[in-house]
Amino acid sequence: MAKKGLRWLTERQEYQSTDDPYLSDAAPSGEALCPGCHAVFRDKRWLLDEAFYQEYKDTDFVPKILCPGCRKAADRYAMGYVYLSGKFFEKHRDEIMRLIQNEYERAREHNPLHQIITMYEQDGRTVIETTTDHLAQRLGRAVYRAYKGNLTFRWSEGDKLVRIYWER
Repeated sequence: MAKKGLRWLTERQEYQSTDDPYLSDAAPSGEALCPGCHAVFRDKRWLLDEAFYQEYKDTDFVPKILCPGCRKAADRYAMGYVYLSGKFFEKHRDEIMRLIQNEYERAREHNPLHQIITMYEQDGRTVIETTTDHLAQRLGRAVYRAYKGNLTFRWSEGDKLVRIYWER
């Protein structure tokens, strides 16, 4: 998001508009465990409870199913892209990537479906693919709060896919 005066600029472009096919309409009855990320489905939501997971992971009482976040990551179904670039980024890459890792861990405490699918280099930029648009926004805003620079959000028409560009 670039700042102009006291307003944020948001750009909308047409990318593939999509509903999230990984969120099921029917929730599992009772509890369930995700063997991929150790998330626990309880009270109609996914959460992190490592003690519960360790207690029931070897039993047949609690079914084991992949959570929507792990299914998206396995299929590389990204709903958020964060692009990091610039000379400042190249100089401070390690500390910015630590900031992103810390913000990612904080986001997973609240919602274990927030996952980073992959990170790679493309055209002189670092690209981070995320399973949710909210995680991508959170990572972009965290980098902007810490280091300023130029932050731009580009949304798909259905507001389900976001591309975030940060440069300094």
